[in-house]
Amino acid sequence: MARTTARAAAAKREQILEAAILRFARQSYEDTSLRAIAADVGVDVAHVHRSFGSKELLLAEAVRATMRPDRVLGGPPHLLAATLATEILSHKAPGDSDEIGVFDILMHSLSSRDASRVLHDNALVDFIEPISKMTCPPSERRAALIAAVLLGIGVLREVLAVEPLLDAEDGEIQKLTIQLLNVLIGERPREVATHAVEGDDQ
Repeated sequence: MARTTARAAAAKREQILEAAILRFARQSYEDTSLRAIAADVGVDVAHVHRSFGSKELLLAEAVRATMRPDRVLGGPPHLLAATLATEILSHKAPGDSDEIGVFDILMHSLSSRDASRVLHDNALVDFIEPISKMTCPPSERRAALIAAVLLGIGVLREVLAVEPLLDAEDGEIQKLTIQLLNVLIGERPREVATHAVEGDDQ
């Protein structure tokens, strides 16, 4: 019985998160209310508060769910540049309203001071800090520059629809993006560099 109740609560929480993602992606942070999200799911607003705590925490979860940092950071460090390039270049085509991406949420939230603080913390915790441990040498500055490059490419492709970056099948775009990211990551992947240092000590 308790297991069934837990599953039902988890399913309802997921429905709330999906409704929040849709709201945050289609309207401003200020215009998105927990009451409206609750109504979308058919629950009381108190249920949303119990599940997520606050609108700021719900936004953080929505960004994390659309960004999926585990998917891009879970692979081997020597494939990091290729993984990041593939991820940023395989996002939805501009104008495709059926697919929600992290840039949809970012563009609707950046004008809000409260939302910007949440996005700042998400960027640091979910991307910059983990990436900084994979660069050689380890560097938050390198990781922040990697984030800036990816954000710039994403905005130019998905928000501004700048034509030279729209052809995701263009091998040159992929190749140049990987080269640029590899410069920022460092000459050797972090795990290779660590192994080399350990070998030098012997």
